[in-house]
Amino acid sequence: MNLKSLFKLHIGPELIDKLRIGPWLILALITTIGVGFLYPHQLGVLLWSLTKLCWGAYLGYWIDRTIFPYARPHEFAPANDEPIAADTSHETDTTQMITGCSFLPFWEMLMLRRAIIIAAAILALGLGV
Repeated sequence: MNLKSLFKLHIGPELIDKLRIGPWLILALITTIGVGFLYPHQLGVLLWSLTKLCWGAYLGYWIDRTIFPYARPHEFAPANDEPIAADTSHETDTTQMITGCSFLPFWEMLMLRRAIIIAAAILALGLGV
């Protein structure tokens, strides 16, 4: 691998997918610059708040993985090439038998569980310190 290949800009679906949150990042940078310009003494508070937010998200993710090592959402997600049926009310699905409800597939409930745990960790760190 040479130096020239390291600096090539590949604009493709992968890069566009990674930058889809770009407008929020730009807005966050603009507001941080605004806070730094208008209230420079508040930059430490902003940094501390962002640190707590990041640690809460990180810890929440690992708490979920530690408590539920056997039920990770990506292990139960359907493959991307599988068609999703519009009406499955007449079919008996094993995931619906496991979860006991017919409105959310099992893997969606696992993602919701992970999101709730991460949100709780962020909230606990945000309010507790």
